[in-house]
Amino acid sequence: MNPLSTFKYIKNNISKVSPILIAMMVSVLLIYIFSLVTKSAIDITKLTGTNFFSKYTIVYSNSEEPIPKDYLNKITNDNNVGNVIPLISEYGYLNYSGVFGSMSMDVLNFYEKDIATIASTLNMKLVEGRLPVENKNEIIIPKRYALQNKLKIGDYIGSEVSSSYVIKGKFKVSGITDGPVMLGVISDNKMGVPRDKVLKQSILYSVNNLKDKDLINYISKDTPKNILIMDYYSISKQIDSVLESVNGLSHMLNMIIIIVLCISLGNLNYINFINRKYEFGVLVAIGYKKTTLYFKLWKENCTVCLLGYIAGILLSTLIVFILNLTVLYANGKSIPLWNSAGAITSLIIPILVSFLSLIAPIKELRRTDPLDVIGGVI
Repeated sequence: MNPLSTFKYIKNNISKVSPILIAMMVSVLLIYIFSLVTKSAIDITKLTGTNFFSKYTIVYSNSEEPIPKDYLNKITNDNNVGNVIPLISEYGYLNYSGVFGSMSMDVLNFYEKDIATIASTLNMKLVEGRLPVENKNEIIIPKRYALQNKLKIGDYIGSEVSSSYVIKGKFKVSGITDGPVMLGVISDNKMGVPRDKVLKQSILYSVNNLKDKDLINYISKDTPKNILIMDYYSISKQIDSVLESVNGLSHMLNMIIIIVLCISLGNLNYINFINRKYEFGVLVAIGYKKTTLYFKLWKENCTVCLLGYIAGILLSTLIVFILNLTVLYANGKSIPLWNSAGAITSLIIPILVSFLSLIAPIKELRRTDPLDVIGGVI
């Protein structure tokens, strides 16, 4: 017989430890599912924004003044630049609704011969249809957006179809893409603007090594007022400022749950200890040190909390998997099944609770006289 065995105690006292285990499981479930939903929002910002700018930087003039010649020469001759492509224009955007709010994805206008290069660089795979033909009022859209809006090849979108589309005109869906970037692409040059003229006004260039900032530092220094630059770091900074409120809400929720758990589980542990006072009195009487019994209490509590943590993670994953399969995938949405940051944050709960909820039981044990306990019971 091992009176200090943690697993024997849990096995023989399922009814006593179940409230603590269930409370921990539900709390971890709430925190972890919230972290998964938050991660889905972050993933959408990457799909609709930062993933594009991790491959391409946009430089354009917002006036009739062209991009400075030294800028163009520097970009064209830089070893970190893969290709330079004229951007005819931005053509509006399309709204995509995620699980946690909505985001807008750009619709960009390119020359027909450049679209394949852009799609290849961005790893946008054409899963249905074909690329748009120049001046045929055609568009390619992401698969997620097509699923959400019940669109298929041959359907029409645009302001002439519905005011919900923030792109002027009427465009036929010629292709559907899938990959790490959500982007609408058209090829409209009905005005016949020469390619070399567009290259002086609006370009995007691909970046081979994102960590090499020499070029972006050069063109960002003393930038003329008419020149606008959209790069990975500036876009990420804007998005991070938006996500700060979501992270703040997450931290506040974590703190509230930890405080409530510490209070409730502290009371449960205290009640359990009072019911086990005779057991601890006997152990002290036969020679066990109180420090050893403190450790026994912590091991029992920590084990139950960790079991609740594991059950909460597994249950959260199962719930999200079923939700994705039955509802979200069909509507072009999804929640990730794993979030390492969320799992680590959730792990803080059982660790803190396993320590803080023992304050009251340890204080009671410290005041306990084994002879009084045993004498009172016998």
